[in-house]
Amino acid sequence: MKVLLTGGRGFLGRQILNLLKDKGYDVIAPTSQEFNLLTMQGAENYLNKGIDCIIHSAAYYGGIGINQVEPATIFYRNSLMAVNIFEFAKNAKVKKILPIGSACAYPGYLTGDLKEEDFWAGPLHDSVEAYGFSKKLQQVAQRAYYKQYKIASNHLILTNLYGPYDTFTEYRSHVVSALIKKFVDAKLENKPEIVLWGDGTPIREFLYVGDAAEAIVKAIELPHDIEPINIGTGIGTTIKELAEIIKEHTAFSGKITWDTTKPNGAERKVLDITKMKEKLNWTPKVSLKEGLKYTIEWYQANKTEADKRS
Repeated sequence: MKVLLTGGRGFLGRQILNLLKDKGYDVIAPTSQEFNLLTMQGAENYLNKGIDCIIHSAAYYGGIGINQVEPATIFYRNSLMAVNIFEFAKNAKVKKILPIGSACAYPGYLTGDLKEEDFWAGPLHDSVEAYGFSKKLQQVAQRAYYKQYKIASNHLILTNLYGPYDTFTEYRSHVVSALIKKFVDAKLENKPEIVLWGDGTPIREFLYVGDAAEAIVKAIELPHDIEPINIGTGIGTTIKELAEIIKEHTAFSGKITWDTTKPNGAERKVLDITKMKEKLNWTPKVSLKEGLKYTIEWYQANKTEADKRS
């Protein structure tokens, strides 16, 4: 089977790429210079490659900070890339497409674990509305392109990812990479205190990026079904608990202070993974403590290069 992978040099994409190769797939993973998803420059070079499946992992993303500063850019880029890759799939006569979704696309004020049947049950949280809706748009595209062109697909909703090759710069980092950088820097600079956003009470779920890639590759063989499938651990962790684990792994001995003038985001975001276990017959392998240890060790060993990635 021949697979076209977008975002193959990115944080998640490089993990998917390596796994696809390990499993014997014939993979095409063009760079953004070779195939620009915003302008579609270079797309014509891939129309007649006999592509069977597209995995769309390319995205412009970040944490609460960038979602507050660049909501229009986030919405525009991600929506345009999604629409363009579906149109490309139609033109290239691709049989299946796997667009990567996000838990940010869930309604922002639900209580309890997030279940797939609640995907359209209300408005998104305003802190991630632009990114979340650009991901929600993908399911509309799936319905439309299956109805008109019979392009099969599945809709995978990923929880918060972390791991090697993530973005660690403050502006674009998610919570795990942001905290790792803060603690590592504080340790190196012998700071007596570290200041973190919010009050530490929000509950989040964290999935190691290698596990996420494994779930995505397994989904290639699923039958067509665009109803969402949550991909996560089903385990909630407060930001305070996360900070304490990272503090321990980095051997930071100073004080943690919480800046409550900064936003918390949604109070709780944990996925119900019942359907995932049933459909994929799969659960993540890497525990949070193990994954954080791997990620911190990778960041410490590659800090100079990692800090340059924007």
